[in-house]
This record gives sequence, C-alpha cells and structure tokens, in this order.
Amino acid sequence: MCGLFLQESGYAEQTGSGAMVVTTIRREEGCRFVIRPNRSLSWRQTKIVYATLASLCMLVAIGFTLMGFWLVLPLAGAEVLLLAAGFYLCALSGRETEVIRIKDNRIAVEKGRRGMRTVWELDRVWARIELLPSRIEWYPSRLVIRSQGKQLQLGAFLTDGERERLARALKRAISSEETFSVAAIEAEATLV
Repeated sequence: MCGLFLQESGYAEQTGSGAMVVTTIRREEGCRFVIRPNRSLSWRQTKIVYATLASLCMLVAIGFTLMGFWLVLPLAGAEVLLLAAGFYLCALSGRETEVIRIKDNRIAVEKGRRGMRTVWELDRVWARIELLPSRIEWYPSRLVIRSQGKQLQLGAFLTDGERERLARALKRAISSEETFSVAAIEAEATLV
C-alpha cells in the first residue's frame, strides 16, 4: 500500500520548509507529490542577510567618501542594487513548486511560483516516466513524464539522486492499479 510505497522510496509523509519532495496521501486526493527546491533561507532571513551586507558595504563606502574618494559611493550604491536583484531572483526561484497528483486514472501536474500557472492533465494508462541521461557528462539528467506524444520535465531543480528516487516513486505510483484507489484503501481498512 501507500505507506510501504513511501518507506521504500525514501520519502517522508511529513512536511517541512527544507524538504524537497513531500508526499501526502489522502483518500479524497489520492497521492500527491509536492516538489520544491532546497531553500536554505526563508524570505525573512534573506532580507536580514541582505540588509547586513548592504549596510556593511555602504559603511565602507561612506568611510572612503569621507577620506576624499567620492567615486566609491555611487559604485557601492550600484553594487548594493545588483546585490538586491541577485538576492530577489534567488529567493524567487526558490519558490518554484511542482505538484503531481495521482488519483484513479488521472495524473495532474501543476507548476508555478505564487500560484499554479501551468496545469497539465493526462491519462494514467498512457503516462510513462523516463529518466534521461544527459549527452554531456557533467550535465544533470532529466526526469520527464510522457503521454501521447507530449512530454513535461519534472524536478529540474533536484539533484540527480533525488531525481532518480522520484522517478522510481512515480513509476511505482503510476504502474500500480490499486495503490491509490479509494475503494482499495477502504476495503483494506475494513478487513483489518
């Protein structure tokens, strides 16, 4: 069943901000994989680190300006603005989320940052999970889900090992006829 499936695949049923793949199972929803990049800092922590670095940079620039090197101040200002843009883009990319729902004979893949902007639905029978090795040695592999001539890349921000574990878990979830069936779960609950 699903609990055994999760233990064998190495994914936990618990949620957390640092978790990259979270799997939850509910009778109403079937199986749901939530995939996020590793966020080492929260938004609040990112702002604190940025404020500290910007303050230090401006403090040094003001010191040089007081010594007569006035050109340092506008360059430090530009540096602080570029640092802000880099921190913002990094934090924004950390909010990328992919949700894969498997219920009955349907698979839904949703992608987005603040809201799910891309939704792709396909028939479970035709879906195939493939882990494609890269043609260049140091490039990462690609995990794709294919169905009826279309393909969608999953977990581009995961490491190769995480992508392999996710591929095994998804293959198992998609190929199993009864794993996520609500009727099968209810039948097993009444037998025990």
